[in-house]
Amino acid sequence: MKIAVYAIAKNEAQFVDRFMQSVEGADYVVVADTGSSDDTIGKLAGWGARVYPICISPWRFDLARNACLALVPADADVCISLDMDEVLAEGWREEIERLFKDDVTRLRYLFDYGEGIIFYHEKIHSRHGYRWHHACHERPEPYGDKPEVWANSEKMLSMHFPDPNKSRGFYLPLLAMSVKEDPNCPRNAFYYARELYFNGMNEPAIAEIARYLALPGASWQYERSYAYRIAAKCFLAIGAADQAKAHLLLAAAEAPDTREPWCDLALLAHDQAQWAECFAYASRALSITAPLMIYTRDPAAWGHCAHDLLSIAAYHLGLNDLALQQAAIAVSHSPDDPRLQANLELLEKLRR
Repeated sequence: MKIAVYAIAKNEAQFVDRFMQSVEGADYVVVADTGSSDDTIGKLAGWGARVYPICISPWRFDLARNACLALVPADADVCISLDMDEVLAEGWREEIERLFKDDVTRLRYLFDYGEGIIFYHEKIHSRHGYRWHHACHERPEPYGDKPEVWANSEKMLSMHFPDPNKSRGFYLPLLAMSVKEDPNCPRNAFYYARELYFNGMNEPAIAEIARYLALPGASWQYERSYAYRIAAKCFLAIGAADQAKAHLLLAAAEAPDTREPWCDLALLAHDQAQWAECFAYASRALSITAPLMIYTRDPAAWGHCAHDLLSIAAYHLGLNDLALQQAAIAVSHSPDDPRLQANLELLEKLRR
């Protein structure tokens, strides 16, 4: 089996050594450089990567990745798409060789995005029969007559170590382009709505979320729940708390087995001093003990948040023993948080 790693790059010199060390064992490493002005090309070449300068104008991610994929030698059997700020985990080759048997064309595997978010990724595929689609948040899609056959791995095969200083300012126009090109694609609609929210464009985000939710293909309950949660944040930002609560209830109805909407509901109840509701929602959140491996996961829901909110609600309801217990757990999650420490100290004094 011949395995190729391929990536696009621009001014990624700081990541080259880590990237190349992680892909050791690949038969081919192919990088399409899209205009670096630092030493990215030289460093990659020094490690033995095949580096090709390309120009994509106007820029879009799918064309860049397709150009890079076209440069992968035709005799490769399996292709791994990586970004330069990602690495492969130890044992990656053995796992791919174990699973890419018979007619398998694509692999689903665990990906550590960073910030406590782990989900299943799908960027390992056979060399032929795939092309990238969408200007932004692109993905490989099959083409031709050969059926797509999946294999699944429960192992972490890649990890992300993002550059916090990297701009995403060009995402919004690219996602607007994607929606214009394929307005009925729920994936495009959701990502565009989320990017509008990220850019503080609350009312346009609310409108695009409503459009997304009405699309026939928008059927994945966890993404729908996430969309309702984003809409709620937008409504709060424009002072429409009742609409925010209504959308959070819809988020919880879509995905009642996830903590995130219950934590958001508990926080809203806290901010409105509705202590019985806060207590109920925080308790419901804590009844969910294991996160799902999906990209909609919010790490905050799995830290001190629900314990803190339950503690505060319990205190206001006169349940000081429970408040103390939950405050201690909250501090154990975030031991350097001065507010949590102060709450715990207050509850300890009340118990004496």
